[in-house]
Amino acid sequence: MSTPDSSDDERRNRSPTADEAAGDDQTMVVYEFAVPTGAFALERALGDHPDAVVELEPIVPRSDRTAPYLWVTGGHCPAFREAVESDPTVARVRRVVAFDRGALYEVEWDEADAGFFGICADAAEDAVLLRARARGDEWVLKFRFRSRAALSAFRDRYREAGVDPRVVSLYDLTDPELGQYDITEKQRTALLRALEMGHFDIPREATLEDVADSLGISPKALSERLRRGKTNLLGNTLAVGSPAGVGLDDRPAVSR
Repeated sequence: MSTPDSSDDERRNRSPTADEAAGDDQTMVVYEFAVPTGAFALERALGDHPDAVVELEPIVPRSDRTAPYLWVTGGHCPAFREAVESDPTVARVRRVVAFDRGALYEVEWDEADAGFFGICADAAEDAVLLRARARGDEWVLKFRFRSRAALSAFRDRYREAGVDPRVVSLYDLTDPELGQYDITEKQRTALLRALEMGHFDIPREATLEDVADSLGISPKALSERLRRGKTNLLGNTLAVGSPAGVGLDDRPAVSR
């Protein structure tokens, strides 16, 4: 059954193909996709520790230091580190700091066994890594490409390598704030209006009905937009090292 937000989310709810981004114009494109750990990195470590969640920490691209930091939750025991050290994609690993929920590792990747990881690293000139998270047998990666042509070149390279990613979301970037946090324009408007009117204040200055009236929508529609917007916003800001958004586990392969 459709919801009041169905038209707003239509572009993200569908399951597009990478071919839809082919072209030569300079429209920036956000491409989120999933690949098996065996095609990317840390297959052995993640397979031995299925409860571990790993996140690459995006950094300013440098050819000699490709994503050297890993945030790990649920896998900061010595056995996990040993599994990472023995992984063929890793040359060296050092635990930087440990926390109650996890640890931060510094990793030197084995360039001789780069595979699809190397293809992603080489894309640094044309793309920015926004997110890379893994659990179990799958990595979910999210890139922002400077043009559709750059994405097309990236697609050609992984096809030549025999990699067939599962598309999670694919869309033109029309607003950097929306693309960064996976929120739609209507979700952003609803969140900001609720904030401005004091809906999140203690004590509350505006009820759900007040905010809904100001937007000309029903309280139910507003509630859904706020819930979806907060889920995506928090999942792409505070949930470091934890599954966030859509595309991990058995959640629907869409992004709202």
